[in-house]
Amino acid sequence: MADPLLYARAIHFAATMLVAGVVLFAVFIAAPAWRGTASNGVVAIKVRARLAIIAWTNLALAAISGAAWLVLTAAAMSGLPAAQVFGDGVLWTVLSQTTFGRAWLIRSVLACALAATLLALLSPRERKSSRLEITAAILAAAFAGALVWSGHAAGGLGDEAIFHPAADVLHLIAAAAWVGALLPLIVLFGAAGADDASLAMARTATTRFSILGIASVGTLLATGIVNTYYLAGSVPALLHTNYGRLLLIKIALFLAMVAIATVNRFRLTPRLLQQASIAASRDALRQLRRNAAIEASAGAVVIAIVAALGTMPPAIHAAHQHPTYAAVPAGAAFVHIHLVEGMADVTIMPGHAGRARATIRLWDEDFEALEARQVSLTLTAPTAASQPTTRPARQGRDGAWQVDDIALSEPGNWTVSVGVMLDGNKRLTLTAPIVIEPGQ
Repeated sequence: MADPLLYARAIHFAATMLVAGVVLFAVFIAAPAWRGTASNGVVAIKVRARLAIIAWTNLALAAISGAAWLVLTAAAMSGLPAAQVFGDGVLWTVLSQTTFGRAWLIRSVLACALAATLLALLSPRERKSSRLEITAAILAAAFAGALVWSGHAAGGLGDEAIFHPAADVLHLIAAAAWVGALLPLIVLFGAAGADDASLAMARTATTRFSILGIASVGTLLATGIVNTYYLAGSVPALLHTNYGRLLLIKIALFLAMVAIATVNRFRLTPRLLQQASIAASRDALRQLRRNAAIEASAGAVVIAIVAALGTMPPAIHAAHQHPTYAAVPAGAAFVHIHLVEGMADVTIMPGHAGRARATIRLWDEDFEALEARQVSLTLTAPTAASQPTTRPARQGRDGAWQVDDIALSEPGNWTVSVGVMLDGNKRLTLTAPIVIEPGQ
């Protein structure tokens, strides 16, 4: 959990969801509630001001964490310390020659365009045009959805290269519309309830959010099934890999959030809409706000899990189930390391403590053999403070790279890193855990 890349990703995902959520909330939830004289009311002005603070703060966090993410990714790809990636054109190479870099540039442009719309969209009193609202909503959805090209969905083949990214884009937008909009909803609930006008505003917002929530949950469920199929592929992969177990925790949290949302929709929302008395409406509003806070907390954990999953090999890879993989020899340790820029299959035979041989097969994004000038293998034992051991690999007649007489001093969860030198002095580093069994 000490990997700075994990924290950069988690902060960036959370900030992106909140920025997009504020915009989508302002356009589809708050705007209908503020139509007419309420648009310039005290409560509306107060809520807009607070939403502006949330949006600008998280846009700044997205920019800072996005820059950190870029530097850390460039360091991983080049094999250089993070402080050294600013020289020798390393950053520009990542930005111009990798899918991650190009997506980073596109999202930076989207962030700037979104910032321009925020000035008018969240201004205290100005009436908003439908053109501004539509533009802001499209930019917010694109800003969130473009995260797909920084994750596993960007590396598919054939039909997977179409359906998986498309599902992931919809998944991210739906998450922003629901999870990202929970904090703005809490802000509105906190400001409303003092009088009939603000209660009416809260009722309209609750009704609109309920509709948007149902659409978002349905989209998340459908696209989540697609993503799970491509990234796990089977029940054993979910149950017997670290990726799968973490994904199951995410699914459990999602179902818990859906359960809370169901209570809100069928129990508390009708009580708020009945208008039996101001006291009853205020009580329902207070409970809705509490439940929204619980949902938002669970959503924050889900975002952290998503950030972690993006740094791990998908369960379908760890379970050796990709259709292009060769059979893994019995008794071997195997890991598939997957980046958009290249992939490696690492087989250590035998896969237990003692002396062993490592075989490395390199692939490009189309699962064609990746031509490399030099390849090295670095292994780090699971014991704390273990020093990594790096060995050069030699290429065999079949194109695979091999390292002989590896000393595996102990069983456990080792770290394997493949350093690949490509043409043009471009370097690729692929790192993943690999399990070494006790000696036999």
